[in-house]
Amino acid sequence: MAEHNLSYKERGSALNRVYPLVKLIWVFLIAVGLFLFTRPLSGLAVFLLVLALALIPGKIRPGEIIRSGLVVFGLGFLLMIFHFLIDPGETVWSFGILHVSDYGLQQGPVFFFRLSGVVLASFILIWTTDTRDLMQSLVKAGMPYRYAYTIFLALRFLPLIQREVESVRAAHAIRGRAAGTTLKHRFVLWQRYVFTILINGLRKAENTADALECRAFGYAPERTYVKQITFRKRDMVLIIFTLILEAGLITAERLA
Repeated sequence: MAEHNLSYKERGSALNRVYPLVKLIWVFLIAVGLFLFTRPLSGLAVFLLVLALALIPGKIRPGEIIRSGLVVFGLGFLLMIFHFLIDPGETVWSFGILHVSDYGLQQGPVFFFRLSGVVLASFILIWTTDTRDLMQSLVKAGMPYRYAYTIFLALRFLPLIQREVESVRAAHAIRGRAAGTTLKHRFVLWQRYVFTILINGLRKAENTADALECRAFGYAPERTYVKQITFRKRDMVLIIFTLILEAGLITAERLA
């Protein structure tokens, strides 16, 4: 069974070496740009940029992107179809009670690229950034290390939750519980997944809290790190290039 992978892996890529805080700011810029765009071509341009960064400097395999983003891309596609049918405007195609408007044809892809682009950029941050390095970069930027550690824990729990889902799914398959194909059966399985993952997540949260308390986390005003990271000016190329591209696309939309 192909397993989703939402965890950091050292690939020796150029994006692995970019300063973690720079990549976090880059994801924020991608999100802001996609929400400012009003035309599909602008969203497509930024989505292709994010995809190219994942494949070339990120050295992330296409199969890994598809497996991890399949659900999100599917939701984005459904959102696009929803806007095709719901948004007002001149009808360009109809089938029974279904009517596709010209405005919906424009706005549907915009929302698809918004969702897909932001999620893919977030995946790149997770795949190419050691969460400990991200925590250290936030502390160096002035954030108290207690708050930075909460971000570290949130990102650290993502692959753990994924493994819980795969374990529960495998357990149901072994016991023959996943053989049914009806919607009712799948809904019951979904309830079991959520309940099991919720209980296991609460247990892990309690264990983590006990471990932090035993180690007197937060007692010292500062925290030391074994691995040190340094900011390089050339890392800013990622942000500068993205800003230039988004500013150019927004200007082109306003002048069109």
